[in-house]
Amino acid sequence: MAETNADVATEPTADVAGENGRNTDTGSADLLDEHDREKPQRGQMLQGKVLEVHDEAVIVDVGLKRDAFVPRKDLDQLDEAALERLEPGAEVEVYVLRPQNTGGDLIVSINKAVGHEDWDQADALLHSGEVVEAEVTSTNRGGVEVRFGRLRGFVPQSHLTSMPRGSSEEERRQAKERLVGQTLILKVIEVEQQQDRLVMSERAAHSESRRARLEELEAGQVLVGQVVSLKHYGAFVDVGGVDGLVHVSELAWRRVGHPRDVLSVGDEVEVQVKSVDVERERISLSRRAMLPNPWDMAEIDYPVGTLATGTVSSVVDFGAFVRLPSGLEGLVHVSQMSSNYSGSKPGGLVRRGDEVLVRILGVDPDRERISLSLDAVSAEEQVEWLEARAKANTEEEGVSDHSGERATQSVPSA
Repeated sequence: MAETNADVATEPTADVAGENGRNTDTGSADLLDEHDREKPQRGQMLQGKVLEVHDEAVIVDVGLKRDAFVPRKDLDQLDEAALERLEPGAEVEVYVLRPQNTGGDLIVSINKAVGHEDWDQADALLHSGEVVEAEVTSTNRGGVEVRFGRLRGFVPQSHLTSMPRGSSEEERRQAKERLVGQTLILKVIEVEQQQDRLVMSERAAHSESRRARLEELEAGQVLVGQVVSLKHYGAFVDVGGVDGLVHVSELAWRRVGHPRDVLSVGDEVEVQVKSVDVERERISLSRRAMLPNPWDMAEIDYPVGTLATGTVSSVVDFGAFVRLPSGLEGLVHVSQMSSNYSGSKPGGLVRRGDEVLVRILGVDPDRERISLSLDAVSAEEQVEWLEARAKANTEEEGVSDHSGERATQSVPSA
């Protein structure tokens, strides 16, 4: 094979072109342009056929009056399989790097042409707004690089969801290093093929996927999610990439003081969608809706006039709420707390946690209310209950210590 000028990697000369017997006597770049049917532009894709393969360049016939040159630097970026296919007669697609160098030569790239399909895909993703997965390959001062087909994409650190806010430069560096080898869900936000610039965003992808998930949800849907955090006002549950709030009032049919009383972080929980606000990105969920409704059986479980044992769950100015065995809560109005303590505040009669014996005065399932009374419990009924309770405690004291318990029940006067 004929030798070629060592400078062909950057500026192929007319001598190299002359080995093919083409364009050896023009002596003028202007004359070449005059004879070309079409003047190629930077970034243009051309179809061609390999004429010669040299150590420093590949010469390609692209159907013009002058041949195209693929420099060594470009060939070094091709994988072995692509290099093996480069032989005389092979059809290739090339990307125009320089329409005309100082010697009048047309410089093209096979590597960029190979990646052209990836640029097309990136551009399509930019316009469609779809998200894509990409592996982090390296880091730099401004962010991380990812592999996108045969291209390198860049994710600025401000677009990484795992980047600690308000962190030091060293903390950001460590956070980026931990991402190497991981696959991120990204959205294409900028495509500039001529500048070899492909910018992607994890934050935008997260927002996009979150919105898509929100649009899938409808009121009434039953979902299984995982508890991710607990606040005094409710529990946040991950339901497939988005978090919804189960308000404390929707955790159970009974009154819940704090979500940790019924749930723990990491628990799997079945919930029903109450409402979805796509614009505000808010989901309201209910755990209570998935639990048996004790009010359906309230009138059967607690007939008016019968006695029931309960635990004081809270004390307010107008009375005390008592949690019954089914989990329902009833109100002992201050007027029903004891004639012996007329004028006293409820807090002076009972305290939260006290176990009490009450009589059922009324049940209203529609309004979810149960009226209870301490005064309507006779002295005989109370004494009998206290004796039975003391006996039960004695039998169980070998299993657990009940010394901290106390029963507060006023004995009505005869």
